Order: sequence, then C-alpha cells, then structure tokens
Amino acid sequence: MSDFVEKVSSKNVLYTNMPLDLEIQEKGIQGVYKSILYEYDFNSNLAKIGMPIFKGAYLQIFRGTNLKVRAYSSRAVYLFKSKVYSSGKEGNIRYLIINIPEIIFRVQRREHARIPFSEEGTFYLKEDQENSKTEENLQPTKYRFITKDFSAGGLSIVTSKEMKVGQRITINLVLKNEVRLENIESEVVRFIDKTTSREYIYGIKFLNLTREKEEELVRFVFKFERELFKKI
Repeated sequence: MSDFVEKVSSKNVLYTNMPLDLEIQEKGIQGVYKSILYEYDFNSNLAKIGMPIFKGAYLQIFRGTNLKVRAYSSRAVYLFKSKVYSSGKEGNIRYLIINIPEIIFRVQRREHARIPFSEEGTFYLKEDQENSKTEENLQPTKYRFITKDFSAGGLSIVTSKEMKVGQRITINLVLKNEVRLENIESEVVRFIDKTTSREYIYGIKFLNLTREKEEELVRFVFKFERELFKKI
C-alpha cells in the first residue's frame, strides 16, 4: 500500500458532508459505524456529526464516549481521536457534538489503493449507446465482465468482448451490496493479458466521477482493506 502519514491542520482539510467512520470500543456498542460531518466550528473546535444508525435504529451513544474517527476525502483519509460532548435532535435527525483536534493525521495515497476483488458487472460500449439515441429501435448490446481487482480510480476486468485501448464504455457494478456504480463512463487504458479460456483482461479507468462518488469508493476500499487485514 503506497501511503505516507503527515500532520495537518483540521481546519484546512475537513469540510461539510465529509463521510466519517466512528470506531467505538465501549462495551455494548463496540464497532465501526458510518457518520457524516454536518458542521465544524473552527473557533470552538467542536463539530456536529450524524448519529450512527445500527440495524435500522439510532445507536445509543452517550456523553463522554471516546471515538477514533476516520474522515474520507477522494485522495486521503484523516485520522484523529475524539470524545462525545453532547447529542441533540433537529426534526427527525439526531446528531452528536464531538471535539476535533487542531492537528490531525492525514494518510495520503500516492495512488489509488488496489484490492483483489471479484464481482460480476455489465458494460455498454459508449459508441453503441450514442448510436441507439439516433437510430430508432436500436438497443445497445450489454456485455458481462468479472472484476479481478478494484480501486477508487478504476478496475481490471475479464470479458469475452474484445476492445481497443482508448475505447469508452459505461459500467454498471454493485460492490458487495454496498456501493452502486450506475452508467459510470470509463476508458480502456491497457490490455493486460488473455485467460486460459481466451477471454480478455483489461485495465479500466473511471472518468468524470463526482467527488461524492469517489469518496464513497475510497471509503469502500479502506473498509475492504481492513477486513482483509483482520483475516491475515
């Protein structure tokens, strides 16, 4: 994994709607839970974050609970320790107030981490989709693939469809029933090899991902890496 760690000012890197993971060691609620950064008051170093939901209900987290927090951007993960100051409710939305240190740690990726990953997906040739828009009753052909590995920037696939480097495709893929990639425009960036059954292996790069989607993919990859590490 090509990472390096550095200290940074939290005021310069954290922002509204940033996805978070909260790691809790308290007995009865031990685990890692998803949250989101709603507001961050630079003057008080306090932040409002989403109350985690577990099995369809808000988790009961009390004042004084210690947290290990991971905040995700598209290129890095930020780590810091925190504590719950209070909780509250606005309408149907519940939140926690936590402290954020002035200095936190950034785990900066030199490039997107790539994980071994096998999942079935489908793709269309971009040119076929464009032709179907101009020709009546012409439906683009759907091709199947299996992933060999995955990163937030792209993936390697195995497919029976022969393609050329530079060719554009649109990908549809569900990652472990957690993250959906729907009609993601992508590009064939390299031919890797052929399998023993004469199928093609290609390197694919995602194009024009939104920041929110890229952060979601980074978060998924980090979670998958943690799960792999626990099995070693």
